Amino acid sequence: MSVNRTCSHDALPDLNGIPGLPMGRSVWVIPNWNKSFVGMTACCAPNEVHIGGGPGFEECILWCLIPDSILKDKDGKKGETGEVLSAMRQCVMAKGGVESFISGGQVKDNAASSNVMVGGTKTTKLLGVGVWVLLAVGLLA
Repeated sequence: MSVNRTCSHDALPDLNGIPGLPMGRSVWVIPNWNKSFVGMTACCAPNEVHIGGGPGFEECILWCLIPDSILKDKDGKKGETGEVLSAMRQCVMAKGGVESFISGGQVKDNAASSNVMVGGTKTTKLLGVGVWVLLAVGLLA
């Protein structure tokens, strides 16, 4: 897979602005470039990786449904939002050989949901930002 246009590795639209993104499901999004596509393909399996975008992001966003192997813990229960999104990020970093990127996602369940978009240059920075974002989303809900 090759990217035919220049896409920012440091920007994502709001999840609601990505056409075709199933907002009622647990999804993961990342900017589209060769290494991110490799990581997404490996980490999203058996789910398909979709190329999307929206105004200003045409074909610059990769998204997939978060697979059950990452979504559920060893007891078959849905993992916490931060844990699931962190697991997806770690997987894409390892499988795609990517060290720094912005990413986003949401984990949905029957009772509640959280939308989170995070970015960072180091995992420790990502976790700090993620915690603050989760706190802010919790206060607004």
